[in-house]
Order: sequence, then C-alpha cells, then structure tokens
Amino acid sequence: MKDGNTKPIPAGDIYRHMWLTSSVAKAVGVDLGAARAEGTLAASDYSRMLTNCRNAGCDKSCALWLSQQNGPSSSAPEFCVNGALLTQLKR
Repeated sequence: MKDGNTKPIPAGDIYRHMWLTSSVAKAVGVDLGAARAEGTLAASDYSRMLTNCRNAGCDKSCALWLSQQNGPSSSAPEFCVNGALLTQLKR
C-alpha cells in the first residue's frame, strides 16, 4: 500500500462463512464438531478454515454449489480453499 490507493478488501461476514464452511464439510461427510471434540481438528486450524473462507471471495459460487447438492459429495468443490483439509479430515 505504498501509493495509498490500495484498500484492503474486507473479509466476508463471519456467520455466513461459518455456515458455508460447516455446510461444505457436512456435504463431504465431515463433522467439524466431532473433529474438534476428537482432537483431529485443532481450534487454530478451525479458525484458519474460517479466515481462509472469509477471504477467498467465492461465497456465491460456494452457496450455488451447496444448492446443487442432492446428497453426499465425494469432495469439496475445486475452488474451495479448505478442500485439502476437508479431505484429510474425511480419512
């Protein structure tokens, strides 16, 4: 931001992205609450998931993907910034 013309893009609404993150996780067969309780998902990793989702800028595409799911999905959408971690948690 040397020239002063660049403004940071605000992160998305935390509650919307909590819903998107948990909904995508559920769609691929991952229970984030259980993963937290079992210790397979650290609080810092969950927080990072939400932050990554909030900053990704794909919330509309994500909501559309979720609306098109008629049952369990084998994987998160390609554009999902949390896809790799969700795949790990699924194992």
